Amino acid sequence: MKKLAAIFALTFASTSVMAGGLNLDVTPAEGGAWVSVTEQGQAVQGAKVTSESGMDAKVTDESGRVFIHAQNQNSRSVNYVASTDQGQHAEKAAFVRGDHS
Repeated sequence: MKKLAAIFALTFASTSVMAGGLNLDVTPAEGGAWVSVTEQGQAVQGAKVTSESGMDAKVTDESGRVFIHAQNQNSRSVNYVASTDQGQHAEKAAFVRGDHS
């Protein structure tokens, strides 16, 4: 029983640490989405952001933002992934209108 409690405590602690890491805010726009990456409320410059296709990888600017173009003309839910050189990682899904230009 003590081992089970220790495992639960470690799992809870690691989840709390992950929750304090990167945050993504996705703002859909025509032809793609603006993705903002923050950590504890501060913009993260240099984070690599990709959509689920991985074809349009971009790096965030000094304000922690980047525009990711839609890879499909159809509107759909897209999963965005951000990572840093320090090994931090975050994901967020958002509904994005297709690129009809």
